[in-house]
Parts: sequence; C-alpha cells; structure tokens
Amino acid sequence: MFDQMVDLLLRQDQRLLEAIKIVENSRVQMVFVVNENDVLVGVLTNGDIRRFLLQGGDTASPVSDCMNREFHSVSVTEPRESLLKLFDIGYSCVPVVDGKGKIVNFASPDFFPPPKEAEVLVRARAPARLSFGGGGTDLTYYFMENKSSVLSTSLALYARATLIPSSSPHISICSSDIDRYEEYASLRELLDSPNKGLLSSVVSVIRPVFGFELFVNSDFPVGSGLGGSSAVATSVVAAFNELRLDRWSTYEVAEVAFHAERLCFGVSGGWQDQYASAFGGFNLIEFGGNERNLVHPIRLDPEISSELEECLLLCDTTIKHDSGKIHQGQKSEFFEENRQADFRAMVTLSEKMHRYLIRGELRDFGLCLHEAWQLKRQMSSKVTDSVIDSFYSAAIAAGALGGKLLGAGAGGFFIFFVQPRYRQAVTRKLKEMGCTLRSVRFENEGVTSWRTRAT
Repeated sequence: MFDQMVDLLLRQDQRLLEAIKIVENSRVQMVFVVNENDVLVGVLTNGDIRRFLLQGGDTASPVSDCMNREFHSVSVTEPRESLLKLFDIGYSCVPVVDGKGKIVNFASPDFFPPPKEAEVLVRARAPARLSFGGGGTDLTYYFMENKSSVLSTSLALYARATLIPSSSPHISICSSDIDRYEEYASLRELLDSPNKGLLSSVVSVIRPVFGFELFVNSDFPVGSGLGGSSAVATSVVAAFNELRLDRWSTYEVAEVAFHAERLCFGVSGGWQDQYASAFGGFNLIEFGGNERNLVHPIRLDPEISSELEECLLLCDTTIKHDSGKIHQGQKSEFFEENRQADFRAMVTLSEKMHRYLIRGELRDFGLCLHEAWQLKRQMSSKVTDSVIDSFYSAAIAAGALGGKLLGAGAGGFFIFFVQPRYRQAVTRKLKEMGCTLRSVRFENEGVTSWRTRAT
C-alpha cells in the first residue's frame, strides 16, 4: 500500500474534523473510511461533509455519521476496463479492494495503481524437416570446395520448448523425449559440467544471465531422420531469443543452433537441418565455403503443395539409428574412396528436383526420389542393410513410384511417393512388415516463439 493511500484512511469512529483536514489537503478530495478490521465501509467527499454540516451536523461527530455507505469500489482482480467505465460516467476517484473488502489502493483518471508485473514464460516451436535431395552435400568438408544445394521442406511436426525465467541463478532442464533431467546451481556450474546434454550445450552457447526452468518435448521419436535434434536445438535458441532486446535474425538462430549441436554437443552432421527448421517452408538451400550460406524460399502453387502432400507417405521403420556415427563413417569413406562424383550427382539431382517441383511435374519428382535413394546408398556402407532394403523393395513392388530413407540412414523414417491407386496396397504391405505410417502435412512457417503470463 502506498504512503499516499495511508494518508487518506480514517477509522469510522474518528472525528469529522480530522476528515475535513485530510480532504482539504488531498488531491482527490476524498477520505476512505474503514472499520476495526480495515474493511472499507464508506467514503467521504467534500460534498458529503458540506451537506452534513448544512443539515446541522457537528465537526466533532464521528465520520460514520456522515460517510457515504453507497460507494463504488473495484476488486484488485477486475480488469482496467471496469475503472475506465466508472471514470467515463463521472467518478473522480474509486477505491480498490481485495477479496476481504480491505482497501489496498485507489484510482483516479490520472492515476492508475500500477499492476503487479506477472511472471512470464516463453514458448517456442520448431518444425521437423523433410529432405528431398542433396542431403550429405551440406557437410562442411564437402562444400568448402564444392558446390552444394539441398532441397527440403518443413513438416507440421514440432519440437517444443518452454522457458520460465527466474530471479534465482538456479537452472533446471528437462527433456521428456529422452527422459533426461539436468540441474545446476548456476550457469558457472553448467559451463564446468563435463557431461552436458544437447539442451545444456545450447545454454552454454547462449550463456543467459538469469536462472530458468526449461522443458522440451517433440512430436516425433528420437532418431527419426527428420532433423529432430536440430529442431530441438532451434526451438530452445528461439525461446531465449524471444527475451533478447536485439533479437537474432533467422540465419543467426540457425547458426547458434548449429554451433550448439555440432560443435559443443559434438554430434556430426550437416548444416541443412538447422536452416530448414529455422526458416520453414520449401527451400533450396545453397552452401559454400567462400560464399555465405543462402536459403532460397520456394513459392509453390497451393494445388502443387496439396497434391504433393497427398502423394507422400511417411513410414517409420521403428529402427533407431545414430546419425552422428553414420556421418563420421561417411566422412571417412568420402576421403578413402573418392566419393566426390556421387556428391556432385546429388547436387545435380536436387537442382533437377527443384525444377520439377516448381513446375508441378510431380510424377518426375517422385521418380527422382528413387534416384536419390540409389545415390544415398552409395555414399556409405552404413546407410542401409538387408532389413531396410526389404522395406524399400516391398513398397516399390506394391506400387510406390520412389522413396528414400530420411536423415543419415540406417533407420528412422522413409518417405515414399505413392500415386492414389497404389496407396492402399503400399500402406497395407508396410504395415504387415511392422512399419508405422503417417500422412504428410507441410508447415510453411519456420521456428516461432512467443511469451505469455505464467499461470
């Protein structure tokens, strides 16, 4: 309660003369009368006093004799709108009371009690990505000296982060995807930890100056091949970015996520995942050693996008894989067996797929997925095995036009291009083999973040 509020209070048994002194010296020309329990029981204005005295009242009388018991007040929980309505019909001062009727403040047209600042929390979500062509050429050791491009889009499957800032330096981090919980007394303790997870690696790059609670969960399984870990890192970066005054650009969000995941957490891999998740939508992403990485958005006719959704089928092999180890093996084979011709073919294919896509030549686009899978299989001996090959062969035999394993390989999700008349047969066959199937829905937006009041 403000000092000026205390100066306007009187007990109901105090003398009218005391009220007169307060009213004369008060900016609001009003006294608030309370009982022995500090509950507001009346108000007293200059007009109330004048009428009482004109009717023969005495200044020695208690204020309870002349106070106005039919007063208007508002609760501390009422919206500002309630006060504005009272002021607009002529009220000059309105008491504000708590749930027990005790006065806690007052408001006038030129003075509103400042609302207590509520705690905020930040939410962010980043979409998973679906890579059509060029995957593998986004690895730094390749594009530092070679042309590289990747064709991808984002899916309506998200990694979600909730960040609750705190005035305490304490940090707690929870990932429900891998059932991991980390707790640190301070940022310094986190930075000194030798066993940081992906989320704490992101924090170690951002280095926030406040404590917080961080919760992360995803719509897709770990090891899906959908760029899931990058979507997670991107969502966390975006959550912290929401609290910055000088917010990072979308490129910078992707680069901070790359830094945390690839360099600090130490998971080998390319650059496309972070850009795809940060920017969202269909993109042709170009990577270069001497040139800046560039994301070129692709504007598709809605009919093309909708038809492609209906022709694609996500197939979860339910086989888990370690993309980092696969990328490490791919790097070794790249230098040992001179795979540069295969990588150049992947770049050429992604550019061809780009042309088919924007022209809506989807049958040719689907056939290119088959080419992409054949090239992917050649890039590393760790990409596939007999079980994975059997899934692909069965889908093609049932009528799929083409498809490819997403991500680094060795497990996770396939994407298949299936024409309408064959969709049921392909679906039935893959389910018989133990796969889980999902429809495809594209997401045109990239990572998004917002803040809200904590409840």
